[in-house]
Amino acid sequence: MTAALRFVDGVPVNPDAAPLRLRVAHVDQANSVWADGDGDLWPSAWADDGALYTAAGDGTGFSPHGWHDILVGRVDGMPQTGLAGAPLAAGDEVAPTWDAPRFNRKPTGMVAVDGDGDGRDELYLAVQDLRCGDEPGIFDEAPTATIVRSTDYGRTWTWPTEPLFVDHVFTTVMFLDLGRSNGGSPWVYAYGIDGNWRTSFTRIVPDPTALFLARVPAASVQDRSEWVFFTGRDGDGMPRWSYDIGEKSPVLEDERILYPDPAPYGGRSGFTAIAQGGVVWNPGLGRYLCSSWSEYTHEFYEAAAPWGPWRHLHSADYGHFPWQGPRSPLAKHGGYTPTMPSKFLSADGRDLWLQSNWFFGATSRGGRAYTFGLRRVRFDPGTDAVAPDTGGNLALSPDTWPLVSRVADGQTSVLNDGRRDLVEDSSRGPGSGEDVWGYQWPSPRRFDRIVTVPGGQDSMGGWFADGPRVEVRVDGEWRAVEASVAPPYRNDFTALEEHEYVFDFAEVCADGVRLVGEPGGPLRYTSIAELEVWLVQADLG
Repeated sequence: MTAALRFVDGVPVNPDAAPLRLRVAHVDQANSVWADGDGDLWPSAWADDGALYTAAGDGTGFSPHGWHDILVGRVDGMPQTGLAGAPLAAGDEVAPTWDAPRFNRKPTGMVAVDGDGDGRDELYLAVQDLRCGDEPGIFDEAPTATIVRSTDYGRTWTWPTEPLFVDHVFTTVMFLDLGRSNGGSPWVYAYGIDGNWRTSFTRIVPDPTALFLARVPAASVQDRSEWVFFTGRDGDGMPRWSYDIGEKSPVLEDERILYPDPAPYGGRSGFTAIAQGGVVWNPGLGRYLCSSWSEYTHEFYEAAAPWGPWRHLHSADYGHFPWQGPRSPLAKHGGYTPTMPSKFLSADGRDLWLQSNWFFGATSRGGRAYTFGLRRVRFDPGTDAVAPDTGGNLALSPDTWPLVSRVADGQTSVLNDGRRDLVEDSSRGPGSGEDVWGYQWPSPRRFDRIVTVPGGQDSMGGWFADGPRVEVRVDGEWRAVEASVAPPYRNDFTALEEHEYVFDFAEVCADGVRLVGEPGGPLRYTSIAELEVWLVQADLG
């Protein structure tokens, strides 16, 4: 992954690398580890003292009381052994508000770097003015941003006399996470979004569809005159820079509109995929990974250099509300402002932890996710070596990972738990296309049959409205296979009357398999109790 690695402008790049191909791309359905606290956003930075520093909005942070619109804290520990948070500063101790009371303060990015050369990291925290109050448009515009500085690991803060960014331009600032102490780089890189930190539901400003990039010497982070902005790549793919922010050019654009139609029971619709999140250097994979979000999804992108070109890597779709909190036995929820702290990356880069939070009160549905919380991510390029034929249901192999479009109750384990009495549904309502039920493996294996067990009777949905078709993944590409199905699949509610469906096809060697089709019924969903994968000819032999 890192054979071609070299350093350009203080950062590692892998310019000759092919696009990252993942055999396993998995994001858990809910947070499973958290530091008890109260607040959202939580951008973070890994400092030279080994601690992770972070900042929250609208809560008490890691204190039991004392609400503030901005708070700073420290997180100690690791996801595998537990996390603990400690409060450091809050409110006016941290940052100014440039246009109170119409706006209040929200943290968007943090970096730890020894810019003054004293052998200790300073912390820099990007803070935006975000619209607040009782009038329409709350949280729908961010006209101003500044950067505050701490030389004592977050206890006290100082800031310039004027904001660094104004007029809704580059006002959601997210520092590139290069690792502990900024990876030792003499430059600090920052990504920015214009207009608002996420989709502007009242359209006060245009919805964000572009991500921009800037850099500044580590010794001059608060000096606006030292910032330069990415304006494009030259013929060799290297970045061009300008001191004029008006000449900036996106490093990443995504103009998709996700969930364009509202659910039958109401709710918002039409979300862009670019929003406040984070970018981290993953040395194990030799890639930069960007995490973003929409109302119901997490979005991931990859690049070999901070300036791209960027490519969409993966979407994790949690479906419409209602969701279940992380303490629920049916935990399932998305979250906003997702970041993947470099401190929690595995050595090979394949195991990551995604931080995100969710505001909606869920005390009766499994507790709130309104704190610094993490969920497991697995991004595994795998291997070309074909797995040996061991017989039996391949879905029960310990290296099997679920592959689903979205699920109603977060229970992807239903697919291969060996039971036929537990059922999972896809999330109801209009979503992002066809329903998918399947598996992915880190290496290819041979098979020629899948068996699916449908859910119980329901006139409102549960069946495939067309197909379903069987697709397998070979050399990174999904392709349909010619399959017979017994009994014949009926694309209406009577499809749920059968105990199982057996799909047989010519033997394939693939690292993924999925059953795909349009969900049926007035509520537009499919259901499943089990999905088995077999190599029948080997078993017969």
